[in-house]
Amino acid sequence: MLTLAASMLLCFLLLWLLFGALGRALYPLLRDTLLSIDPAQASMLLLAWIAMPALIAGLTCAVLYSPDVSAWLVTGHCHLGNCRQHGPQSAGAILPAALLLLWTGLRFYSCLRSQWLPAHRLARELSAAGRRRGDYVELDTAEPAAFTVGWWNPRVFITTGLHAACSARELDCIVLHERGHRRRRDNIRLLVARLLGQPLPRRWSQTMLEDLKLCCEKASDQFAAGSVAPEEVAAALLRVARLQGQGTQPGVLAFAGSHIERRVRALLEAPATPLPGERVFACVSVALLFILAIVNPLHRALELIP
Repeated sequence: MLTLAASMLLCFLLLWLLFGALGRALYPLLRDTLLSIDPAQASMLLLAWIAMPALIAGLTCAVLYSPDVSAWLVTGHCHLGNCRQHGPQSAGAILPAALLLLWTGLRFYSCLRSQWLPAHRLARELSAAGRRRGDYVELDTAEPAAFTVGWWNPRVFITTGLHAACSARELDCIVLHERGHRRRRDNIRLLVARLLGQPLPRRWSQTMLEDLKLCCEKASDQFAAGSVAPEEVAAALLRVARLQGQGTQPGVLAFAGSHIERRVRALLEAPATPLPGERVFACVSVALLFILAIVNPLHRALELIP
């Protein structure tokens, strides 16, 4: 039983690494398309792309170690007289599986400790120090800032310094933008993306995380532009960018956080159109067919590992 569990775990982690490398290699081919379509859809597709290595690894392992399914996909072969269907197993998998599991667990713990706890503590402390004003909490500080903090129940914070420096119309744009982050649960979206990239080398997912953050910002800009003119949102964005710094804390999405020029251009140009559902379905179908096609060669390759 221990050998089977260790073999399954090692298979899953190795495939996660393999498909993570494949996803990083193919992403430059998809990047321009993702950044040119509707940002709300792009953020979902990009998160799915980041999650795909883990999902494909899990699905492939389920197929490899399910006798009824693998009988359809793995060609018959025998091992020392044992000809029944089985997933790749080896007693030598116990030690490397334990080491990889420990490494993955430490990376997950480090990410949660640096992201989840500071943001949770910051939201609690700021809520206690501020004053509730409708959809946001006002902080009594001269530094101009507007940001959303929190995970399951994110809160919007605006400082008195920003309130005094902006017009009522600009404040409406800011609140609408932050409300978009809150409704979309963008902080949770970014946290999940970071967690899914932890077992892999950090530079593999760095570009994808930056693009995901840009898509979240552009989607919230569009959410605000649905209630006021896009030009007003762009003007408020430029106004706040001039007033505040660019640094942010973990779990914080600031109104003028990053990619100001690209966000303003997206607001002033014609709205991007979503990717047709047929193309999304075709891509998912190709991915599933690819998984089924590689089950047999993966089975034989994994059995070569001592």
